[in-house]
Amino acid sequence: MPSTFIGNLQESFQKSPLSKKILLAPRFADGQQWLHQVCKVYGHVLNVEVQTIESLALKQAALKLFQQKKTYIRSGQSFWLVQQILMDLAKEDNDYLSEANLSPGMVSCFQRTIEDLRQALVLAKELDPTHFVEQNKGQYVKAVLQRYEEKLHKHNFIDFMHLAEIVVENVDDTVFVMPGNDLLSKAQRTILEKITGNRLIRVDFSLPFTSDESDFLASKAAFFHATGAMAEVREVMRRILSNDAALDQVEIIASNYETYAGAIHGLASEIAIPCTFSSGLPLQYCRMGRTLLKLLHWIENDFPIADFLELLREGGISFRNVDEGVRSSEWIRTIEALNIGWGKDRYFILFDENVSEQEKSLLMKLKKVFSDLFSGLPKDSEWSPYLVVKWLQQVMKMYGAIQDEDDALVLKELEGMVDTLSIEGLSSSLMRKDVALQYVKQLLSGIRVKTTSTPSSGAIHISALSNGGLSGRPFTYIVGMDEHSWSVIPRQDPVLLDEERQNVSPDLILSTERSRLLKKEQLTRLGAITGNATLSYSSYKISEGKHSSPAFEYLQIFRNKTKLQDADYSVLQGSLSMPEGYLSHALPLDASDLWAREMIDQHGRMLNGRHALETSYPFLQKGIHAVRQRISNSITAYDGRIESESLASDVRKRAFSASQLERYSECPMRYYFGYVLGIWPKNETAYDRTRWLDPANRGNLLHRIFYNYLKRVTSNASQRPDHDKHVLHVITDEELEHYKRLIPAPSQHILQKESDDIRQDVEWFYNEEAAKATLPRYFEQELSVDGEPLQVKLTDDSFITLKGFIDRIDQIATNQYRIIDYKTGSPSKYRENEYFAGGTQLQHALYALAAEQWLKETGIDKDALVTESAYYFPTARGIGREVVRLQNKRNELSHLMRSLLTSMEQGIYTPTHETSRCRYCDYASVCGNHAEFMEGKKANPKNATLLKELLEVEAID
Repeated sequence: MPSTFIGNLQESFQKSPLSKKILLAPRFADGQQWLHQVCKVYGHVLNVEVQTIESLALKQAALKLFQQKKTYIRSGQSFWLVQQILMDLAKEDNDYLSEANLSPGMVSCFQRTIEDLRQALVLAKELDPTHFVEQNKGQYVKAVLQRYEEKLHKHNFIDFMHLAEIVVENVDDTVFVMPGNDLLSKAQRTILEKITGNRLIRVDFSLPFTSDESDFLASKAAFFHATGAMAEVREVMRRILSNDAALDQVEIIASNYETYAGAIHGLASEIAIPCTFSSGLPLQYCRMGRTLLKLLHWIENDFPIADFLELLREGGISFRNVDEGVRSSEWIRTIEALNIGWGKDRYFILFDENVSEQEKSLLMKLKKVFSDLFSGLPKDSEWSPYLVVKWLQQVMKMYGAIQDEDDALVLKELEGMVDTLSIEGLSSSLMRKDVALQYVKQLLSGIRVKTTSTPSSGAIHISALSNGGLSGRPFTYIVGMDEHSWSVIPRQDPVLLDEERQNVSPDLILSTERSRLLKKEQLTRLGAITGNATLSYSSYKISEGKHSSPAFEYLQIFRNKTKLQDADYSVLQGSLSMPEGYLSHALPLDASDLWAREMIDQHGRMLNGRHALETSYPFLQKGIHAVRQRISNSITAYDGRIESESLASDVRKRAFSASQLERYSECPMRYYFGYVLGIWPKNETAYDRTRWLDPANRGNLLHRIFYNYLKRVTSNASQRPDHDKHVLHVITDEELEHYKRLIPAPSQHILQKESDDIRQDVEWFYNEEAAKATLPRYFEQELSVDGEPLQVKLTDDSFITLKGFIDRIDQIATNQYRIIDYKTGSPSKYRENEYFAGGTQLQHALYALAAEQWLKETGIDKDALVTESAYYFPTARGIGREVVRLQNKRNELSHLMRSLLTSMEQGIYTPTHETSRCRYCDYASVCGNHAEFMEGKKANPKNATLLKELLEVEAID
């Protein structure tokens, strides 16, 4: 059965069946849906055309505009006129609004005010500043309006107010049909009166849907509430799918459209239910939209390479047009190896002299890509929204990936923005980068994707409270009917207050009146809904942890249904069943509901669903078994026990560095991940706004300075160094410059501060070296003979193959030497009574023995004795301290090394039991809390034999 409104519309058409008829609607989609309902119920209607007041006026005025060479500007374009005016006034030192306050939001407020004044046909010369609460504000608004009028005239622009001046009455017999609309401005009313003359037929709407006499069938209405918007949407979808009606017989009207449309889209996409969205979805719901937003984020944050790599990984940008033969993963690996970090300049520090020809070719192509990317970007303070949008358009054309209609739509919208902003008179002035990016973000936020303004066959139609209820479909679901989402709250214009509006013109609508009329229009539109309706609201907001009440209209429909006009909210609440939850035993929507049947009974009690879980996911059985083994008292493969016949021989063949052996002692599993399996964390330069160099890079920098300086001042190995502070400063500056290029600093302030700290450490080093009596002989000495790792003989006549570099070897007397290992951290962990520290401090002993054998085997000193080793802290933090270890425990070293290597050969790669070591471990996310169980396992007598050698190592101080 059609609504009263549709019947009235049909009657108005039948009054002039053969005449041309124009149906005037607030939006084209509204008129199309009204016309569709009329045709569906009464059959085809002849000679009916849908127009809006604006489109009707433009159609009539088109010839005049062409002859007068004038251009009509819409609301989105007039924004840029107002922005220019406000910027000009700010630069003229106008004391009302400074340039710093000219955010996109502030410009939007003034643009709406100017638009309202123009719609009310108010001219600048008629505007009296004394009508404003503050006269200086009135003078400012008058100046803005005056300049707006001048700019329109200067650039041959016209706006809606001008249309009202130039349109005339239609001379043919066209009949105009328009539903009642109390929200028309004076300019709209003027255009309507001029064009239609006495040929306008006004059509009455239905009664408000809260009226018990409206077309809305309260008797058929259903009610429910839910624990959150997602639960509400899922329940609506269950009810739709359990109904025999086709999907294209359903409309969902959402009060909070952005929240509910997103939730519906996510669920519908997952369960493959086609939906159309009357107001579309935000830009980020398509890939190109997400790419544009991420590109802006990339610019805003000084071009971090991590953001750029993410775009490549997600496919938002592609280099296929650069070289189709190179896979995306190869581009990514190449870029990662460049260690760019962030900062535009660093994208061009690309070449290494040692790269292959193939790598050089790839780098040249990358250089071209980066050159293309950055060439279109403005410099310094020469930014503008136009330049940024044009750059985005160019990047998308060159490297964007268009995969569907939404991507193509976004690109078309970008092109439209470029065209608009390139029009003389609309291009914005230059500004700071951050401000320009704000404007562009606002522009992009206006792009909607997946928009289908009118319903389509085969799909559920999702509409907003502001435009819903027009489809005429027999099944309607109105969601989000809580009191907050449903209410129309009056909001005053912050620029033109209601008190000022009353003074300026009777044709300026007040905020309270606008809210009342919007509410009236909303209720009468919904009053035309016929058929079955389901009303729902979220009674509990999970994100806020608050209960919410239904809207008054929800209560009123309940009263109409039950004929209990005195019913209050308590009666309503008592009639509702328990709130619907996210999961349900009813019609399952997805895997969540299916699992709910297995895990929860109908009374909400948890069931033992392990059998169902293990049946559906057999690999989980292995995971459960692994967890059980980890928490047991036994040492198993799940604790890092490796049983392999070839493992022992592999260990014997391996060449070790001291740091590798120390890592095994600290945590065998960590050693296994890195040095056996070869699993290492990516070496990425991460942005840290508080730090330039991490401890490792800082230590490497100081090592390079110390090495280069001592090499230069010890040209004659038989004499003491010829110390020269100037030489040291030059080397320090050179190395700082090198690292500045290698690793980007977050700011000049941080760079300067850390550089000063480095120089302070270098001063400590110089002072300590100048006072030393020893003779530096060898620096960064590699442990090798004839290019092969050194075979070091222990006191028990066993051998271990060592590799690595000794920071420094000093001669302290004839045939007597000391090895030195630079440390740039804290000396606190190098305690006097911890010679080996449970195998975690082996370097001083192993490298002393290795250096002694190297000196002898190479013939440098056949009687060489390395009598001591030193951990040397030549920095301000270490205050020049030396932790000296006399090399008088060679037998203990041999025993320790035999136990450690035997433990490796036996396949013992268990985690450490010291959980504090896990805090900064790269593999913490893999191990979880594994270390917590190891202390008990190591103490268990049953594991004593298996862990004998490892426990011996840990026990040696």
